[in-house]
Amino acid sequence: MKKLIALALSLLALGGCGAAGAVWPAAALAAEAAGDAALTALEPGSAEYDACVGELYGLGGYEILDGAILAAGGASAEEVAVFRFASAGEAAQAAGTLEAYLLRREADFTGYMPDEASLAAAGEVRAEGVYCAMAILPDAAEAMERFAEALGGEPPEDSSAAPEPGAAAPEESAGPGWEYDEARIVEAYNSGDSSGLCAEELAILERVEYVLAELAPDTLSDYERELAIHDYIIGCASYDSNTLSRLPFFTEDPNNRNPYGALVSGRAVCEGYSSTFRLFMELTGIECITVTGEANAGREPHAWNMVKLDGEWYCVDVTWDDPTTLGPVSESVKHRYFNVTSDFLRANSHFWDENGVPEAEATRWAWQG
Repeated sequence: MKKLIALALSLLALGGCGAAGAVWPAAALAAEAAGDAALTALEPGSAEYDACVGELYGLGGYEILDGAILAAGGASAEEVAVFRFASAGEAAQAAGTLEAYLLRREADFTGYMPDEASLAAAGEVRAEGVYCAMAILPDAAEAMERFAEALGGEPPEDSSAAPEPGAAAPEESAGPGWEYDEARIVEAYNSGDSSGLCAEELAILERVEYVLAELAPDTLSDYERELAIHDYIIGCASYDSNTLSRLPFFTEDPNNRNPYGALVSGRAVCEGYSSTFRLFMELTGIECITVTGEANAGREPHAWNMVKLDGEWYCVDVTWDDPTTLGPVSESVKHRYFNVTSDFLRANSHFWDENGVPEAEATRWAWQG
């Protein structure tokens, strides 16, 4: 793999501050570096931000006084990060750590998305005084120049009020009272107009668009698309086992019953798995219903799906295809309840009111291994 980055180190006499020694907020510097790129900010202190800093970037052991991360998400490698450290020495050392991250980022896309791999390969890292910045953009070198030039001037009086770079600010989060509405996502996807969506809905739509463009495009058969979507949901979500706890300090994800929990938070229960699968089927044009019933000897409430392929119905229990274990799960276990018959579910502790529910008898599109 080629060496991917040219590191520019120029320690400023004022320790990385702007004119008159003013301290630039990392968020404002990141916005300057990003320019017109349409990126979304990760909230400092959020699980996503902390995971980027520690697990992905490898900066967990550094004394970071301020930081900002902007990312395009989905299938794009575009990304900008700016950090202010306790010393110029730490900033210079962090630059080398971020170089290593860019090598890993290039490898993530190599063989899968060559254009994005090339974008990561042309990424840039730059340390200026106590600041260090990284950019994966079509104009990464220019982004680093914008970052350095900004540091030479006065910071904005209220940089926190500046909109995210590259686009109008998205709708506000709907907050705790938000309720998932499948029709809103479907309408936005089909029309191409997402302007009326709140932050949660935009996040769902982003992941949906990525999956349907990159993993389950309409060039595949209905069975191939269904399988790719099923496998993506399993890889993206984990069962929210906190719902099973009797202890008060284990709290369940508030969105574990809708696609935001499954696709964004990564935590879901059966309603979350089944509503996410149904949303994808709706967008692919594959006829799908949700069946609500009970499962196991305790007759706990449960939900799963049915799909119609070539005029015949099949049962799909995405939740039970994603068991929570301490070790790896085999492919056969991951697909044990994929496109099975109604009799198979009856024999495996599924119970439902069969009035009005189609009978799944076909086996042609059962999992093929």
